[in-house]
Amino acid sequence: MAKENKNFLIIFFESLKIYCVNIHKFLLYMAFPVLGQILGLFMVFGLTFWFSQNYQDLLIKYPALNDMSTTMICTVIMVIPGLLIFMKAFWDYLIAYSALNSMTQGYINTGRIYDFKAHNDVALQKTFSFVALWFLFGLFTLLAVIPIFWVLGLIFFIYFVLIFQVFTFETGHSPVGYFKRSFEIIKTNFAKTFFLMLLLGLVSYILFPAGLSVIFDYLNITSFLSKVFENWVFTLPMEALEPFGITPSLLGAQIEKQLVLFLMIGFTLPLRSVCWTLWYKNLADNNAKNKEAKPRKKSIKKKTDKEIPKTFKIEKRGIDPEIIRRARLEDDEY
Repeated sequence: MAKENKNFLIIFFESLKIYCVNIHKFLLYMAFPVLGQILGLFMVFGLTFWFSQNYQDLLIKYPALNDMSTTMICTVIMVIPGLLIFMKAFWDYLIAYSALNSMTQGYINTGRIYDFKAHNDVALQKTFSFVALWFLFGLFTLLAVIPIFWVLGLIFFIYFVLIFQVFTFETGHSPVGYFKRSFEIIKTNFAKTFFLMLLLGLVSYILFPAGLSVIFDYLNITSFLSKVFENWVFTLPMEALEPFGITPSLLGAQIEKQLVLFLMIGFTLPLRSVCWTLWYKNLADNNAKNKEAKPRKKSIKKKTDKEIPKTFKIEKRGIDPEIIRRARLEDDEY
């Protein structure tokens, strides 16, 4: 008899506990993927902003800039470093969607979060499938943002929420198969998954960003960043937007809010990944047991020469022995 699924509230608080206990390591792991994207964008827009503001002075010092080709080459040279940093950070952020699942499994087995590189390799070992999975997910997201598909997109987003857990822990699936497998696991637990997603969204997208905004307000970081963005917006052609009440001050404040939201969404990705990994283990575990229960009753009376293939069991899937070995090392050894 298969045991009952854990309540989604239990899963959430278990995830929150794992996240809080290991928050220093999760913040370290997510530092470059999150801050690197911001740094890259600041370099791209900051340097081009500085160049445009000082172009006339530079033109006096360096007459060669009077040539359009030279100006374009200089602009490209300024943009490339920031763009490379942004792309690397963005790629690492995508890798984290799989690596954090592996870290959670490692924590369950060893009680530690360790060896970031080994967990990153879980995704890198199936790079083609990983890229194809993100490509399909990107197409799905583009369709889901169209207003007429909002409701349908939300429904399927719930069904497909475990695709990265399936990718991490199961083999033998095609990129489309990851979506099918997630759908199969969720289909009898749609309501519970929806409420768990709602709870995670409330914490990651509303409560934590609001808390960070309070801290930024207290430290006067909010006003400083808003002013910086406002000065940048002043350099943009805003005449067409002014009749709608959109001012540089308003845009500067909105950009600052989006920055706070991005920071909290990025640094709480480990919480969401841990939660969905525990939820996946909970549902997939019971799904496998329910499938095994029926064949066992019939096999008592009739035996065949053919061996029945074993159904996937998450609790029997061990992680890489090399990862276990490294778990026994001290933190400073890796």
